Amino acid sequence: MIAALLLPLPFLAFLSSLSSPQAPVQEDLEKILEGLKTEDAVLRRAALEELHRRGAPGVAAAIRVLGGPSPAPSDRIAALLKQLASRKWKERDEAMQGLVRLGRPAKPALEGLPAGADPEVAWRVRSALAEIAERAGREDLLEDLRDSALCEFLGEAGDAGAVAPLLRILDAGAADAKPELKLRAADGLGKLAGRLQPRQAELAADQVLAMLEKAGSPLQKGLLIRVLGRLRAPSCVRPLSALLADRSEKNLHLKRACLAALGQTGDPAALRAVIEALRSDDPYLRQAASLVLEEATGAPTGIDPRGTAEENREATAKLREWWSRKYGRSWE
Repeated sequence: MIAALLLPLPFLAFLSSLSSPQAPVQEDLEKILEGLKTEDAVLRRAALEELHRRGAPGVAAAIRVLGGPSPAPSDRIAALLKQLASRKWKERDEAMQGLVRLGRPAKPALEGLPAGADPEVAWRVRSALAEIAERAGREDLLEDLRDSALCEFLGEAGDAGAVAPLLRILDAGAADAKPELKLRAADGLGKLAGRLQPRQAELAADQVLAMLEKAGSPLQKGLLIRVLGRLRAPSCVRPLSALLADRSEKNLHLKRACLAALGQTGDPAALRAVIEALRSDDPYLRQAASLVLEEATGAPTGIDPRGTAEENREATAKLREWWSRKYGRSWE
C-alpha cells in the first residue's frame, strides 16, 4: 500500500488500465504455452501433453497464438510494474528481471509508461527494454520452437479452425525462411487435409511444392511428398510424376513415397504414372506400384515384381484396360 502511494497518479492509472481479471483456466494455459518456449525437447513434450489434456480450451489457445502475436499478460505486467516501486531493492530487481523474461509481449506496456513516473521506475523500464532488445534473437528461436510444437498439436487435434493459421505460416515469406517451422505447419495441414476447402488445399499444395524444390534432406522431401498425397491436390500430379520418372534421382524411398502420394490423389494422370512405373528397372518400385494399384482397383494386380516386362505383359495390359474403363479414355 505504501509503495502504491509513492507512485505518481498517471502511473497508477496506467497500471489500472492494464489489470483485468482473468479466469484461472486462462492463466494455466498461458503457463503451459510459455513452457513450450524451451530448447529442451523433453520439457516441450511435457507441456504439449498438458495442452492435450486441456481439450478444446487448449486447442483454442494454440490457434490464438499461431493466429498472431500473443497478447501481453496485462495483469502480470501491471503487478511487475507496481513492484518496480517497492521499497525493497530485491523486489525491485526481481520485478525488472520478470519483465525481461516476459520479453516482447511486455514491450507495449513498458513503452507506454507515462511521463512523470518515478525516476528509478523509469530507469528500470528503460533497462528492461534494452535487455529485451538484446534477447530478441533468442526470443525468436524460442517462439519458433513453441510454434513448431503447436503446429504438431493442432494437426493432431483435427480442428478446422487451425487451417487458417497454419496456412499463414506456410505462406509467410520465402520458401526457405524458417524451414523447420514451415515443415511442421505443412505436416499439420496434411493431417488436417479432410478439413481443408478445395481452394485451401490448392494453396497449401503450391507452398509445399515450393518447399519441395528447395528441400535439402531426403527426410524433408519424404515428409513433404507425404503431405502432398494427403492434400490430394491436382497441382501435385505433374511434379510428382516427373520426380518418379527422373532417372537421376536414385533414392528409391522417395520414389515409393511419390507412388503412394499419386495413388492417394485418385487423379487419372496420377494413376497412369503409377501404371507406367510397372516398367521400372527396379523390382522394389514395381512392387510399390503394384501395391498402390491393388488399393486403387480393389483386387490383386497379378504383377510379379521380380518378373520381366514380358512376364508381366498380360497383367499390365489388364491394368491399362481398367484405367480406360474407369476414366472413359483410351490408353493410347
